[in-house]
Amino acid sequence: MKQVVMLAGGKGTRLRERLNGLPKPLIDLCGKPLLERQIELVKRHGFTHVLLLVNYESQKIIDFCNSHDNWGIRIDCIDDGVPLGTAGATLAIFDRLEDEFLVVYSDTMLEVDLVRFQAFHHSHPDAAATLFLHPNDHPYDSDLVDMDDEGRINAFHSYPHKEGSFYPNLVNAALYIIRRTAMEPWRNSPGLLDFGKDIFPAMLERGCLLFGYNSPEYIKDCGTPKRLDKVCADFSSGRVANASLDVKQFGVFLDRDGTINREVNHLSQHKQFELIPRVSEAIKRLNGSTYRTIVITNQPVVARGNCSQPELKIIHNKMETLLGQRGAYLDRIYYCPHHPDKGFQGEVTELKINCDCRKPEIGMIERASKELNLDVSQSWLVGDTTVDILTAHRSGMHSILVETGFAGLDRRHWVTPDFIVPDLPAAVRFILDDYPQLLNMCEMAGEQIREGDFVFIGGLSRSGKSNFASCLKESLKAQGKVAVVLSVDRWLRNDDQRKGGVLGRYAVDEIQTLLIDLSKRSQSGEFKLPVYDKINQQHVPSDETILVGYKDVIIVEGTIALSLLDAIPRNIGHAWFVEIDEIERCRRVLRECWLRGLKDKEAESIYQARQEDETPVILATLKFATKRFRLELGAAFAQDRHQPQEQCG
Repeated sequence: MKQVVMLAGGKGTRLRERLNGLPKPLIDLCGKPLLERQIELVKRHGFTHVLLLVNYESQKIIDFCNSHDNWGIRIDCIDDGVPLGTAGATLAIFDRLEDEFLVVYSDTMLEVDLVRFQAFHHSHPDAAATLFLHPNDHPYDSDLVDMDDEGRINAFHSYPHKEGSFYPNLVNAALYIIRRTAMEPWRNSPGLLDFGKDIFPAMLERGCLLFGYNSPEYIKDCGTPKRLDKVCADFSSGRVANASLDVKQFGVFLDRDGTINREVNHLSQHKQFELIPRVSEAIKRLNGSTYRTIVITNQPVVARGNCSQPELKIIHNKMETLLGQRGAYLDRIYYCPHHPDKGFQGEVTELKINCDCRKPEIGMIERASKELNLDVSQSWLVGDTTVDILTAHRSGMHSILVETGFAGLDRRHWVTPDFIVPDLPAAVRFILDDYPQLLNMCEMAGEQIREGDFVFIGGLSRSGKSNFASCLKESLKAQGKVAVVLSVDRWLRNDDQRKGGVLGRYAVDEIQTLLIDLSKRSQSGEFKLPVYDKINQQHVPSDETILVGYKDVIIVEGTIALSLLDAIPRNIGHAWFVEIDEIERCRRVLRECWLRGLKDKEAESIYQARQEDETPVILATLKFATKRFRLELGAAFAQDRHQPQEQCG
């Protein structure tokens, strides 16, 4: 396929003040006419023949093309006379159409990997047409397209939508690949004909196969001054160029249940679906960033027979509808319907399999990476279970555990997240705001750290030490150094074995023994680590080990970290103290207690007890610190419960 039909006959009435007498296709977009940008795009992707359908001020367009020697390709300017509509104008030149052709509207700025678009179309040789679709931030007043998991379009839902119905957030972006023979039945139709409103719905009625190519790439209407200014701003910022899927993308993968919506334990009906507060605003922030927003979710309710695939589709449509009402959207939704265990009444036998898509397997991530050209190493996974964290580890991306849903207390796997935050809004804030600041802070602070050194990061409980340690690890990695993080909370004593004071809560001798062994290492080796169950406040059996190279930096983080300095030679140790606002720290302590199922008074009692037996001891270790960090990142963490202002004052 080498041919493009460019619909360039509009007057551009709404842009008159910006056009200065020029036809709409020649509107200036950051120093170059929009038409020229479109022609350069199609040429770059291998198209060699453009049928340019002109009308208003057509000679100016013809002269412009001639002045550029048609950019070295064949351009035929055709004056289509009276307006016939987008499809009508194309039908009027039916005899000049190739077997397949690309349709481009002259008032859209697009940066699309057209090779990928063509490849998708050619993978469906029975398609009458393939429509370029994408989500938008206002689906509630848009014409929406419904398609199945294979990309076959089932229906068009025109605005206004039927009250109480939920539709997917997929919008016709006005970019098509069409087979000439599919348009034959309308060749002699009179009057105005539009592709979106007339031809494509009619094709469905006749039983033609239409496919949708779902892509987050950049394609926006420039037909009004406001829209033009927005596109120019996006172009100047680099957003347009970086949106094409021939450029590596970054993603934020989101778990669904317990992360986006409230956990109800095997949600199976759309009426059960309820967004967690402020999730829409968080996802909207991601939409405005450089990250693609992708949901990956295990849905064994389908294999169990508790939820049909049509009902699951309605659930996801409802999710997109609720997000869209607040101006947010998802670039992709992937789900695994499988479950490995068989023998249950009502189960769907063919879905009871061991698959490669059920988390913690990484099949959904691999599919997204292929379809969206993702750099997984620079991407994130946000979820509420240890299954999500293990999935992130296996795929090589950053992991964030949110303390909603199961809050990591599912005890399915004994894995440690890179970062922990209260909820999805806090996770987005961390990714976009806090993480870059922390990296910069760690980069400057870590310049004096040598291979084989130890860094002890101490401070009061819930002051951000573990997140800070993970950022330091990433910062050192960028410097070509390998770091291993040891959390002293792994050595918390069983609840019935604890002694008095903060140090009595830890098996200090065991930690010191490990640190001494690590400080004497002369070669790489494996070291076994204990695992602590926060719910039962007990150690659990585990074979977890870490491989430590003899040049690896050892980061020891935890409340009592600075009390462990004597275990290693002073010349290889760095002592850092991390602190935050006390009211914020109090909130975090109380929240941790609530997650363990404690009542308000129990939580407040624990905070007060720690103030008495922990705070003086830990603050006394400040004298050992060579660096002191006060973290003032992000707003106070959101909570579903009341804010304990008085107790924390």
